[in-house]
Amino acid sequence: MVQNDGNQLLVAHNTTSILLTSIKSLGSTNEIHDVQKSLRVATQLLHNLKYRANSFCVKESTSNTDVVNQSIEEDSDDDNQHFAQLQLLSDCAISAVESLRELVHYVNTSPTKGKKSRQGSKQSSGRAWKALETVVNSSLGFNDLNVLDTNGNIDVEISELSITLAVLALGIALSIYSTDPAITRMIASAVLPSDEIHRGKKYQKFIGSKTGAARIHVHSLARSAMLGLIRLAIDTSIRSSNSKNGTVDMQIVAKIESGFCVGCVGRSLNDGKQDAELVVAVAGIVDNVLKLGKNGDENYSNGDVDEPIISKDVFAPTLSIIANSRPWDYIEVEKLARIAAEMDLWYAAENLCDAVTETGETIQDGLPLTAQRTAQTILDIAFDRRLYRRADVLATKYYSFVGPERYAEARFLHACDTIEKLIKKRQVQIIDRQVELVDEVVAKVSIDLASLESMKTSKFQGEDIAIETMGDHIREFSLRRLRASNMHTTAERLAKLWGKTYSHDPMQMMHELERSKMMYLQWNDDGCPGSSCRNYKSGSLSLPHLISSPSDLLEQFTILQSGTETIGFDCEWHDSINFVALLQLSTTTNSWLLDIPALTMTKEGCDALRVTVGALFSRSNRRLVLGFSCKDDIKRLRASPCVPTLTHWFPQKDYELNVRDLRHIVAEISPRLDNGRGLQNFGLSRLCEVFLGKQLDKAEQCSDWLIRPLSPEQIEYAALDAWACAAIHAKMQTMDAFAGDPIQQVALSECN
Repeated sequence: MVQNDGNQLLVAHNTTSILLTSIKSLGSTNEIHDVQKSLRVATQLLHNLKYRANSFCVKESTSNTDVVNQSIEEDSDDDNQHFAQLQLLSDCAISAVESLRELVHYVNTSPTKGKKSRQGSKQSSGRAWKALETVVNSSLGFNDLNVLDTNGNIDVEISELSITLAVLALGIALSIYSTDPAITRMIASAVLPSDEIHRGKKYQKFIGSKTGAARIHVHSLARSAMLGLIRLAIDTSIRSSNSKNGTVDMQIVAKIESGFCVGCVGRSLNDGKQDAELVVAVAGIVDNVLKLGKNGDENYSNGDVDEPIISKDVFAPTLSIIANSRPWDYIEVEKLARIAAEMDLWYAAENLCDAVTETGETIQDGLPLTAQRTAQTILDIAFDRRLYRRADVLATKYYSFVGPERYAEARFLHACDTIEKLIKKRQVQIIDRQVELVDEVVAKVSIDLASLESMKTSKFQGEDIAIETMGDHIREFSLRRLRASNMHTTAERLAKLWGKTYSHDPMQMMHELERSKMMYLQWNDDGCPGSSCRNYKSGSLSLPHLISSPSDLLEQFTILQSGTETIGFDCEWHDSINFVALLQLSTTTNSWLLDIPALTMTKEGCDALRVTVGALFSRSNRRLVLGFSCKDDIKRLRASPCVPTLTHWFPQKDYELNVRDLRHIVAEISPRLDNGRGLQNFGLSRLCEVFLGKQLDKAEQCSDWLIRPLSPEQIEYAALDAWACAAIHAKMQTMDAFAGDPIQQVALSECN
């Protein structure tokens, strides 16, 4: 566990340098400090911490009542003695950290009586944490100090400065002296104060001062230590060819920042203004460590889902530091939030969005627009990944930034998703509550839109259901799902409650189907693959079957590959998996549905996928392949199963991929209207209405795509979802959309 002497000397040197800078910062507070006395007391605190940790390992007991040696030497003005004390403090911090590591190692390797290995591991971890808490709290507690002033009272200033120096010395040593990151971070959590949200009793009196010199002293020391660590991290990154090899643990730097409230206290001490030196330093992390500055590389991933270029262990704590320091003039907040959400760092993305929206509400220098775009960005990613519960939470939280329509869309789709799960679990007694929640949204949003005089545009930008009809849609959705599950008694009860007619009579169901045909695209509509007019020689084309065998896949792909037209694609999945349950491919005349779980079970299936789907999506293929908001579809295709001995059947690198996003094509040719609601903001369903004359019924989107066999409704929805991409692109070409004028007229008529 012990590093080599050369490395340990380097750590001691860096720790001493950072502490020296921190102590020099105290001169800017214009207060009289007894720094040397504070250094000696801090050193004695660390000696005591090491002694207690070693005693615990030997005796496994915390009954030792020895306290810090209270004999304080007379002050000296000797600068050499001052620097020597800093070196001694650094050495003591490193020794104390090593003793705490030995303590954790001792507890983790102690036998657990009669427990299975997994349970024993959890028990050891819990015991190690309790041991750390006991040793740290009894060694660094404010009440253990007995430093008296000339009047015989506890010298609060010396005590607080001493604890601050001791804790910062430990934090610096931990952040640049890590042999086992997991143990190091456990020790850091026990040593460093908690952030404002999770603050407990640890160091409550120590950093509890709201005003006065003590608060300024603590902030000055912590701020300078943090700046020193940030600069060391930047310097290490610049000298290193790979930022992941840096020696500064950003998680611990973030703990120092949040535990000592560096950004928050700095703003309060500076009349709400940002700390210029701090924000420049934090921006340097983004530029030099993350390589994501304003002119930085967008490719934060190398295309391999298992090997991101940016480590989450670096990115997440850096975002925490950014959120607290708020260097908005130096970074692209929207880009960082998007990357965080795409890396599934939702807490970090939301924390960053909280900070910029909070600032955007009070500052009138362009930040409100940045805040709006940041909130909309992470909400869009939640929608694209069909994380409807998260989208609902985000849209509710950032209502004033994302707008009432997106809020209504999120609540509606969350309700649909929840109802689907409730029916599957036979928990139908609370379906009506989900419907009530949608009704409440309709009432709220209608009032808000009316106050904005915007009811004429009250349609979703995404799923295109008019807000005033949401109540009817959610009720019809519920009754359809109950009918499909043969839960007619529940459906009849709810229909009576809602004042609707319900029947599972075939004739009545046919009437409902006819009504749906008037609103939504159907497989056999004119222009669709099942149209008898399109296939006049052989009659109407039946719904595609599910391709589950390698031989069937190879046979069907000969048909697909015989043409030259654009191919649309889409994927469906279930929230219990991170890969694709169904892959849909379609031209304007035919569609294919691939059962990915079944095909990937065997070597033959994976080989067939490689020479068909893999080749289709490969850059060597010259046919245009189109998806809609398909970034997450690609990610899930890459994460889909493959026989371990084989190269994955789907291209794993972005530069190997042949895919275009239809939404990006639409954005390129769509005008930016004055109200900001051009075609680039439309969902696929609404684009179908614009270009193809009818909406795409999205009711089946929330269904269970792992179930086999798929229902006819699921098959029709899945086939049309992929077909719509190819059909819209073909329609744009016939309308000469790339010239712009015809589409501009369509967009204007739809949006105004």
